[in-house]
Amino acid sequence: MHRRQVVHLAGGLHHPAENSQKFWSNCWSAAELEARTFVDVDAAGAALDDRPCDLLVISALRWTMTQHPKYEPHRTQWACSTSSDFRNAVVGHLQRGGSLLAMHTAILCFDDWPQWSEILGGSWVWGRSSHPPYGQVATRMETLAHPITRGVRDFDSQDEVYSDLLLAGPVDVLASSRVTASGWMPTVWVRQWQGAKVCVDALGHDVNSLAQPDHQRLIRQAIDWLIPARQTS
Repeated sequence: MHRRQVVHLAGGLHHPAENSQKFWSNCWSAAELEARTFVDVDAAGAALDDRPCDLLVISALRWTMTQHPKYEPHRTQWACSTSSDFRNAVVGHLQRGGSLLAMHTAILCFDDWPQWSEILGGSWVWGRSSHPPYGQVATRMETLAHPITRGVRDFDSQDEVYSDLLLAGPVDVLASSRVTASGWMPTVWVRQWQGAKVCVDALGHDVNSLAQPDHQRLIRQAIDWLIPARQTS
């Protein structure tokens, strides 16, 4: 039986791809998916064009890194300016009916490509958006009617909450999170972009967050919603 295909872009500053490799491998196995994982942005784009792909997963942290001098020591390894080939590959994937799962730092990625925030339905705004220190986070479901959140309980985890993101365009917020005594911030939402399914999960800073059972269930149900299993005759 032909397995559904995933292209996964991972890794970045303070987010080594290998740290979450076991979690993602378990996700692919559970959903009977065949995944190719890349750290190089253009290699991931080329993979989208190489053969048909059902799902693009971005759990990377790749951006221009021009916003502050503190990033200068890391620019040679991690700074990223998106090529037209990569942009066209992502857009082509979605226009062909592929889906997108954008995890945590994906909301900061590709800041030189305005269409990326349009695709996601939200963006990190430098000078406005922020996150409290890593620590205890409460997450609540805003609806249990959606297939992604069905049966998922409100949960506590160790994570980061991205605050004051700019939501752009119509999105359906499925879950919100907060740290102690702060306001609730949208952290999981879905939308359609030119007919393609998009899910953003702004949680998932590290394996502690990914291993939380209810968060794990939410992610696996997101994958199932983004690329439903093929019906067998």
